[in-house]
Amino acid sequence: MLIETAERVAREFGLGEVAAEPVYAARGELGLIWRVDTDRGSWAVKESLIDVAEHDAAADVAFQRAAAAAGVVLPAPVVDRGGRVILRARPYDLRVYEWADLAAGEITAAQLGAATASVHRVRHAARGPVPAWFAAPLGAEGWAGIAARSRRQEWEDALRTWLDDLVAVEAIVVAPDPARVTTCHRDLNEENLRMSAAGLLTVLDWENCGPAVPAWELAAIVARDPEVYPAYVAAGGPARVTRPEDFSMRVAVQGHLLEFYARRASDPAEGEENRARSRARLREMLTRPLTLERISAVLEGLRDHHAHPVGHHAQPDGGA
Repeated sequence: MLIETAERVAREFGLGEVAAEPVYAARGELGLIWRVDTDRGSWAVKESLIDVAEHDAAADVAFQRAAAAAGVVLPAPVVDRGGRVILRARPYDLRVYEWADLAAGEITAAQLGAATASVHRVRHAARGPVPAWFAAPLGAEGWAGIAARSRRQEWEDALRTWLDDLVAVEAIVVAPDPARVTTCHRDLNEENLRMSAAGLLTVLDWENCGPAVPAWELAAIVARDPEVYPAYVAAGGPARVTRPEDFSMRVAVQGHLLEFYARRASDPAEGEENRARSRARLREMLTRPLTLERISAVLEGLRDHHAHPVGHHAQPDGGA
């Protein structure tokens, strides 16, 4: 980011006078993060790698503010002088957060469970239906497209190994019940959860939030680490995972992500950084994807917990 861009952001968002060159801080799937220091403090400026409508960005800011008011610790979003979230710029649109000083160290399953419970207790009303990315299976045509893109690629053998299972698991996907849909983070994982320098559990990367079923978001997290579940329940999380259909969101996202990464990794028009990141994600996802067998094993483990619960129980919010 050029200092001229940082100065424009500072003017538009009322951040004060820029005190130094912006510093590159991190990169996620959806954007680049820069630290901008001014005479009023430090700020995280995000360059978005995808197009986002202002009304969608405003909706996720409303959820972030509701979560903060409910006690969830997060970097506070900043809007410009006109109340807008996004600054239209080239080559990337920009948005701003207060800077959060974060500590090094791994996040535990107990911490992830507690953080997920705190977000789900917000119960912020959803704006619109659940998008297909989080609710609809990829389908036969989509899987055929992935297979075609994967020919003679380094992940082709891994995809072939799991392809029948990846198609079969989509049979459990059902449409979400609108009565159970609220606003969810939709990207809760260890990468988006950190301890602050002050020792506070901090939830990051809210740009992907939106309508979802809390039980389905919980199932997606538990599929990666079942130890999250008892911590979530003990922290007063309202959702419960009890049946295969609760994994609908995780299965839908799995298919769409594999399609996205296969397309990006095999596209010569993409930069080498994007292709390399996509190849790495494909290798990771195809090492142990979510299958019907894994779902059965996870549910069996959760049945033991349901039979012998420990800790506080909120009024459960079941699956679809």
